[in-house]
Amino acid sequence: MAETRRQTPKAALFKYLSIIVVLSAAAVYGRFRSGPVLEPYVHEVFPEAARMEVSDGIYAALTEQGKLLGWAGVGSASGYGGPLLVIVGIDTEGHVVGARVVEHRETPLFLRMARVSRFFASLTGRSFDRIDYDYEHVVGVTGASRSAGAITAGVRAAVMKIAARKFSIQLSSPERPFEFGILEITLLVLFTIGIASQYLGSSVSELLRWASQIVGLLIIGFWKNSPLTIAKITALLAGYFPGLRWSVSLYLLITGFVLTVMIFGTSIYCSHVCPFGAVQRCIGAVGGRSARLPTRSVRLLRGLRNFIVFFAVFSALIVSKPALASYEPFAVVFALKGSLLQWFLLLIVILASLVINRPWCRLFCPMRVCERVLQDARQRGIDYWKARRHD
Repeated sequence: MAETRRQTPKAALFKYLSIIVVLSAAAVYGRFRSGPVLEPYVHEVFPEAARMEVSDGIYAALTEQGKLLGWAGVGSASGYGGPLLVIVGIDTEGHVVGARVVEHRETPLFLRMARVSRFFASLTGRSFDRIDYDYEHVVGVTGASRSAGAITAGVRAAVMKIAARKFSIQLSSPERPFEFGILEITLLVLFTIGIASQYLGSSVSELLRWASQIVGLLIIGFWKNSPLTIAKITALLAGYFPGLRWSVSLYLLITGFVLTVMIFGTSIYCSHVCPFGAVQRCIGAVGGRSARLPTRSVRLLRGLRNFIVFFAVFSALIVSKPALASYEPFAVVFALKGSLLQWFLLLIVILASLVINRPWCRLFCPMRVCERVLQDARQRGIDYWKARRHD
């Protein structure tokens, strides 16, 4: 059954152009809105400072009598949700006195999950030219491998700025490691299995689908907690493209999703890779998933889903925080972290999965909206090509 009735080409074009214009306007507004006020963060790293002076992007912290306490600089690095700003304070002797995350676009629970305060505390008192920026060390301290690179790069950028302008010392910038491991290999294998299943018999394809989904559940879900989310798509729409060296898995997910839909007309990610789809499938195998919703209810829920996705993306773009678009209950399942809304959604999905075949995938998943847009573009491209052949 098709998700929506087929629109005329002009109506579809008008709809898509309207959405593109509105989301583009939100993205532009979000990118060029005023940035954070930095003075309060300078006071946090220099609590004795009574006033401050700004010169060439460096804040000088001064006492009431005009004594120089040190300097504070801001460093920027790219996280998964976009730029991450870090402010670092260094006293006149060249020792770090404190650091804070000024602004980030990661998930709302990022600061608590990453425990970056532990990393910042480990820097305090160290000479700026003797700070340990080893990636593995930072991962061990923060407990957040995906954001460790952004945190350390931000701190390093701030320290390099102060060192060059106030101490006349040019520090080298260590290169972030190339991330290609078990997650990236797993994605390549699962997409390959999904593609191969398109050409195999139904019984073999079903067996491979179960096997690939279980592997995706264990590795992409519980071990790496790296499913494809609407927040990652929104970050790209906002113009935040993380470096390929440390974001191979992200580009594999998006490329695999788009290409398989455009080539085969269906998402291999949804059918063979998505760990949350595997969760629903396992629950459904226990409950029997025999219930069928009325066609009108299905259309209503899918229309509501489309509106929610548009509103979530629009809201995230206009405040330039792509992570806010993510309402999926993935973090609750795979990391036991999430908002009250996400816990509630998870409970509803679990109960519904006992009687309905993959209810989140069919009725609520925002990636289904992306799949539908790509399928529509693919079909219209095919129709246009066929019409040209018969002219």
